[in-house]
Amino acid sequence: MHTEGVPAAMQDGRVFADRLNYVYGTDCMNILAKLPCESVDLVIADPPYYRMKGGFDFVFHSEEEYLEWCSLWAAECCRVLKSTGAFYCWGSCLMIDKLSVLVLDRLDWIKRNLIVWNYKTGRPAKASYRNETELLWFYSKALHTLNIDEVRVAYSKGGEKDKRKNPKGKSCGNVWEFSRIMPNYKEWTGHPTQKPEKLAERILLASSKPGDLVLIPFAGSGTEIEACIRTGRNWLAAEKEEQYIQDFILPRIQSFT
Repeated sequence: MHTEGVPAAMQDGRVFADRLNYVYGTDCMNILAKLPCESVDLVIADPPYYRMKGGFDFVFHSEEEYLEWCSLWAAECCRVLKSTGAFYCWGSCLMIDKLSVLVLDRLDWIKRNLIVWNYKTGRPAKASYRNETELLWFYSKALHTLNIDEVRVAYSKGGEKDKRKNPKGKSCGNVWEFSRIMPNYKEWTGHPTQKPEKLAERILLASSKPGDLVLIPFAGSGTEIEACIRTGRNWLAAEKEEQYIQDFILPRIQSFT
């Protein structure tokens, strides 16, 4: 892994996205601008949700400004994605429908699934139902194929005895059940929107192969980076918050080196 000099990934105001397995301390647009068309196998994007969690969520003055910003980086992700590539994008329940219709649907890829991460816990509310999920859009280019056998799940109790069923398990559905990362978990970092590593691994196993290049435009807590390392994928990541690089991402990378 390339971990030395991570915050100094910029030279004379320019970014050189010529290293694999490297996190760049900059805005993702600086990385995307340096990547050739159709050079990436998979994109996993976990952008700000818009006025939900963390200080980075509150830098936008309006929904229009937020969606316009999303249009810029999403279009670049579409450009760099191979014809066999896939794109996964997280979003909040309050904004992900607009993100889909006003941004992602307008790009040259195919909408495949809305994936629901069900973590079964949440704060009670008086005016709405308790939120126990987060949402993940799955888009892909036309020639992408899912590695179905890599992400099969166990049948319900008793169902595995039916000889007509696949002995490897049933195909994965669009509701994914993983617990949230709690402070007493080994992988907990303190990042406000950290996702479980097993969840990131499922995306990688389903939509990439060992040796493929994965782009992580919002590295955040480093979950997707660690999952790439564990599963043998190459990766390029951007994170403009130096604190996240120093406190969350580098310690996770260095644990493997």
